[in-house]
Amino acid sequence: MRVLQDVLARLLYRRGSVSLDWVTESNVPGARAVSHEEFQARPLLIWYDHFSVPQAASCSNEQSEAISSIPAYVAKCRFFFALCSTIACAVYGKVLSAASWNTRGWCRLERAARELSAHDSWILVRSSTSVQVVGTAVSSVCGSVGEGAFTVAGDRQKLAPVMKSILAKKLQLSLKAGDLPAYRRHFCLQTVHMRGLEIEPVPGLIPDNETTPPEDDPASIFLYQTGLEDVKKKDAAGFWPLHYAALSGNRRVVEGLLAQHADPNRRTAKQEPKLGFPPWMSVLDLAIFYKHNDVARLLISARAHLEGGVFPSMQWAAFSNNAEGLSLLQAAGGNPRAQNIFGASPFETAAVYGGREALEELLPQAQHSPLELGRALHGAMGGFTASAELVKRLISLRAEVNFQRDVCRDNSSFCWWFVAAQSLKHRVGRTSSALTSIMYHFHGQTPLAAALQAAQHEGAAALIAAGARLDLRNGRNWTVADFAREQDIPSFLRQGLEGDPTECRRVAALALPDGYVEVLF
Repeated sequence: MRVLQDVLARLLYRRGSVSLDWVTESNVPGARAVSHEEFQARPLLIWYDHFSVPQAASCSNEQSEAISSIPAYVAKCRFFFALCSTIACAVYGKVLSAASWNTRGWCRLERAARELSAHDSWILVRSSTSVQVVGTAVSSVCGSVGEGAFTVAGDRQKLAPVMKSILAKKLQLSLKAGDLPAYRRHFCLQTVHMRGLEIEPVPGLIPDNETTPPEDDPASIFLYQTGLEDVKKKDAAGFWPLHYAALSGNRRVVEGLLAQHADPNRRTAKQEPKLGFPPWMSVLDLAIFYKHNDVARLLISARAHLEGGVFPSMQWAAFSNNAEGLSLLQAAGGNPRAQNIFGASPFETAAVYGGREALEELLPQAQHSPLELGRALHGAMGGFTASAELVKRLISLRAEVNFQRDVCRDNSSFCWWFVAAQSLKHRVGRTSSALTSIMYHFHGQTPLAAALQAAQHEGAAALIAAGARLDLRNGRNWTVADFAREQDIPSFLRQGLEGDPTECRRVAALALPDGYVEVLF
């Protein structure tokens, strides 16, 4: 609660703005920071889920009603905060953080309710000084509600009708706004949102008439329900019908569209900011990213290209931790070292997004040098799930704990120009952002400094426990103490940065799946 109180005090009584997270700033051109004035313009009413939903088992009826009302409250809220500070819970034998929040089924429901509402951006709070607006789905790939973790297994099915109502409302909102591409995206992505939930998807909202195709023609039914007419014509969003079919993961629909001579190598003509996709996404890229691996196999057999866009298909499998997808791409001749435009390998991409299964799948497919392992460790600490487990694994593979990033050596020429442009923007701009600040300090930065800058406190503790040096300086002559100076960091990190790693070792051990910490009562 102290973190929330500090954040609210900052928003209500200081000038400034809540910065976009670096992925949103990179992917969503129209996204904007939220000025503190928006919080100060009128009185705030706070709905806090833990207090507002009955927790006692004796209140089952009230709890059921409260659960059903969660989407309505989330949709009603102008601002949505995810309070995810790093807390070492020795009694429960775990460390809580933004990463653990992303794995919990209940939290995934609330995130889905927000991202599928009219106000689809939200604010991630890692500490009282790390507060950022998230405006795109790939800021962290969290997975479906049904595949989330539940303390009580029976709760999973309780959320099935709630999730269905969220999707139905989103489809209605899209049609009411006349946004057919949004309707198509969300209609097709129901299979992703509903994974792990035993419930039928929302049927198409376009009413049947005399032109409705027969039931034994799934491809024509798909075209009718998505308002598409020609397999060789793109819509206003730059997507062709086969791209939408790939989102759905329906193999029979994809087969039917291919039979109608849809091009498996057609690429999207525009970026899709809310999903976080750049232009030139292939049908295979979309199928792989959403783990529709049966459809991916079909596309590969139809000679879909494995590379050619901004990121190769291997990269999209690494993004979404799709180990099976990586395996089938490799079997089809895909290059496990295929770099993206920034010069990062799929292994590094998997590390940034905390994809342990993808990392393990990539290990035997290519020999990873100490340099690549160091880049992966640095990227992971500035990424989204900088866990102690990931730190331990990368160091066990010979990643250098004191690796220092060299932009010219470690990245592509495009990345060098991108870093230079953002650094200049940081120096001369009226206000800095998360993206410009990261790029300004990128050259020469260590994994520990990256973790502190990104408020990845669990990862930072694991690095200190592993012997990370505190005196190394980046290209701006900053040490880790400079990154920590104006931040609100946990006491265990404060002690570690003062030269005493004892508490960092305890927290790092607690965060590991096989960790053991003695608790005295």
